[in-house]
Amino acid sequence: MAKLVLAAGVPHPPRLVREMQDAPGQLRGEALFKQVAGYFEAAAPDVIIELDSDHFVNFFYANVPAFCVGIAEESEGPEEIWVPMPHYVVKGDVKMGKGLLGYGLKSNFDLAAAEELRLDHSMMVPLHFLNPNMEIPVIPLYVNGFAAPTPTARRTFSLGRMVRKFVEQWEGDQRVAILASGCFAMDVGGPLRGWTDDNWVGTVTDLLENGKYETLARRATAQRMADAGNNSTELLNWIGLTGAVGDTKPLFVENDGGSGYAVWELEGGRK
Repeated sequence: MAKLVLAAGVPHPPRLVREMQDAPGQLRGEALFKQVAGYFEAAAPDVIIELDSDHFVNFFYANVPAFCVGIAEESEGPEEIWVPMPHYVVKGDVKMGKGLLGYGLKSNFDLAAAEELRLDHSMMVPLHFLNPNMEIPVIPLYVNGFAAPTPTARRTFSLGRMVRKFVEQWEGDQRVAILASGCFAMDVGGPLRGWTDDNWVGTVTDLLENGKYETLARRATAQRMADAGNNSTELLNWIGLTGAVGDTKPLFVENDGGSGYAVWELEGGRK
């Protein structure tokens, strides 16, 4: 049977790769990504399930699924021309992706599916650091974090639980890593730009550190996340991840402004 060996949450600052080139070894984000990458290398996953919120590259207001499984043979990105980083081709795992889709539907999750995808920076920045040769297949699992109404945090937490159950019943022997891409509190181009809701960041960090995941899902209402900035519903990706880790507490949680980095090592996490 397959097993979930590692979970990690990271942000996706679109200019981080270029900023690292301009100031090597000086950025906190560079050091934190390297720290997370060390755990990925030790865990040696065979597949990554990445929870992400599409930035209106694949979906727009005319059609935004609450949850969508990517089942493409391969995808490319980042698609935004303004993101200064390498362009990659990412392999998918169609068989396992379709298995997740079917298991989710049987578990009463109305999942959408996408057989063609364009990958934006939110998917690609984490993979640049954690899957640098793009050798590990990736199953994108999109959570609507932008177009209201978004799924509730409690429902997204349950989605993560479903993903864990799916992995554990999957007949393959894959070592699976689950990755959440997103921030805790951020405003992009809105009236709160330049301000960070430090109280909310502190609350999220404390609840993650102490394994109080259901409390986080309860407190992360749509209004509370909106109050932290127009990009802050990306926290749903982290909440989905916490549904998958069970009672396991993170090895570490570190803040970087309104963003966070964390790793959970699960059973058999080091190969």
